[in-house]
Amino acid sequence: MKRIVKLLSVLLVVIFIITYFNRNNYYENSYVLSDESIKSFEKDLKLGKNINPKNYLPKKKDYNNRYSNIFIKVSKSIEVVVNKTLKKFLNYLDN
Repeated sequence: MKRIVKLLSVLLVVIFIITYFNRNNYYENSYVLSDESIKSFEKDLKLGKNINPKNYLPKKKDYNNRYSNIFIKVSKSIEVVVNKTLKKFLNYLDN
C-alpha cells in the first residue's frame, strides 16, 4: 500500500512539474511578420488606407485541448494543497 501511495505521489508531482513548465515557458513569437504581411502593409500604406497593426500580425494559435485543460486543473489543485501544507508546516516550525 505504501508503495502505491509513493508511486502515485511521484506521478502527481511529475505531472504537476510538466504542466507547470509547459504552461509558463511556452511563448509563440507573434510579432514576426511574413513577407506577405509586409507586402500587404506597404501596399496599404501606398494606397493611403487606415493602418491597423493587428491586421498584419499572424493569428495566434490555440493549443489548448481537453487533456491539457485537465492537467492544468490538476496542477493548480496540487499547487493549492502544497501551498497550504507548506504554510501549516512553516507555522508549526515557527511556534
